Amino acid sequence: MAMAILTWDLPPQEQMAVYNEKARTDWIPTAVRQPGVKEFRALRNAFHASPHAMSITEYDSLAAALKFIETEDFARVMEGLRAAGCTNITVQLWDVSPLVPEPIRPGS
Repeated sequence: MAMAILTWDLPPQEQMAVYNEKARTDWIPTAVRQPGVKEFRALRNAFHASPHAMSITEYDSLAAALKFIETEDFARVMEGLRAAGCTNITVQLWDVSPLVPEPIRPGS
């Protein structure tokens, strides 16, 4: 399992309609259809602080996550975020810890 975590600040209000449309019709479907994707989540900062938004995409392997990051689709999504007025864009790629390879749940 691996996770790609993207964070960014939202565009100005006058650009939010375009941002929302591109997210629904292009960026999210592009991420979800990649080979190896197990789950996609989108989050907003509850404190309305920077970064404003986050997406977490879980992949079945680090190789699958790296493969997407190297594609033209990924580059297009990143350029689309910038073109829509998003700023402070960061990308992190995380792999499973050898110390805790499976989630630990309370009561387990």
